This record gives sequence, C-alpha cells and structure tokens, in this order.
Amino acid sequence: MSGSDRENRLRGTIDGALNLLDRQLLDSDGKMLGKVDDVELTAQEDGLAITALLTGPAALLHRLGGHLGDELVTKWEQLREAEPDRTRPWRIEIEQVHYLDSAVHLKVPRKGVLRRDKEAHRLGRLTGMEVLGPHGRHVGRVLDVRFGPGLNDRLVIRSLLVGRGRPGSLLGYDRHDRQGPWLVRAVVGRLHRHTGLVDIDAAHILWNRRQVQLTQLPETDPGHPFAD
Repeated sequence: MSGSDRENRLRGTIDGALNLLDRQLLDSDGKMLGKVDDVELTAQEDGLAITALLTGPAALLHRLGGHLGDELVTKWEQLREAEPDRTRPWRIEIEQVHYLDSAVHLKVPRKGVLRRDKEAHRLGRLTGMEVLGPHGRHVGRVLDVRFGPGLNDRLVIRSLLVGRGRPGSLLGYDRHDRQGPWLVRAVVGRLHRHTGLVDIDAAHILWNRRQVQLTQLPETDPGHPFAD
C-alpha cells in the first residue's frame, strides 16, 4: 500500500507528544534514520506551526528541561568540543515528510537529509510548562499540544491539554474510553479527572519563564473519558 493510500495523520488533528514524539523515522527506502526526539515550532501567520522534526541526543537531552537538561547538554558538547554546533539537534524539514502512521515516513533517502537545528521553539519545551490561571494560580502543566491543519499545509497549534502530572502520563487514555486494560484506564482516569483543553488564543506562552498564562480555565468536554 502506497503512502497516498494510507491514512496520513499529518492531514488532520493530532496531539504532538502522543502522535509524534519517539516515533521511528523511516526514509523513502524504508531505512531507519532514528526517532523523533523533538519538534520544531515556528511562528507563521496563523500561529505556531510544525516546521521540522528534530532527532539526535541534543534534541532528546533538551527535552528533559531545567537544570538537568542543561547540564546533560553541556556534557554532550564537552565530549567532542571541536565539532561545531554539537548542541544543536539534527532537523528534518516538515516538507520532506511524506506521511505519518505508526512511524514517520520521509519522501527522500536518508543520505544528506539531516541538517543542524536552527534556533527555534520546540514542542519539548512547551510540554511540561507550568500553567497559571486568569488570577495567577497554578492550575497544572501542559501535558500535550493539539495541532490542526493550517496555512502552507503545516499543522498549527490549536489548543493545549492541561492537567496534573507529567507529559506522557496520559498514555493516550484520554482519547478513547475503551482503550487498554480497564484497571489501568481507571487509575489514569482518576489521576487525570481534572484534565482539560484550552484554546491557544486563551494562552500566553512565556518561553523564557517556562510558563503559560491563561485568560480562561481549561474546559473538560462532557463526553471526555475523564469527565466527572
């Protein structure tokens, strides 16, 4: 079955951490290239869009965030100081991605496809950020980022999934009320019963402070598996 005959998740609504991070990268010949260790976000007319996929230790270490992430990136650089831009991840422009299913399939062979990351915002820095409500009170953290189709055939941030815990702790159980073993589903549901979505227009991302300030509280869909 060709890529054109498959369901391409990059054409619809996806959640970045769940559907992209840690996915296997395959080139046009089906050869493995690595994993998606982070996602580059660039501002365009209609919002923050996915412009590249990042791979390699520098991308993965930065995802850890905070003092630990900075320290590990520094040690990674010191392993080979003569290598230029060693702390910048390898990037694959989103235009070179063919389609997304259980893996990320590229349009091109792997030889020469990787370029060094430019300075840009990253999905891995947004997930895990502290979220403050309209009155400055802590309401949770960014657990995932929901994207939808935008300009230039790129996916653009539409909303933030906000709740308690850590990114990835939902394990996809918030998407379907019948997913996985019932006991695990019940435990995850109990821990994340206050998880909700907030429109990106109601969120102000403070990248330097690693915080998101909201003008309205997250809303839980009544049909959501975790709704009270």
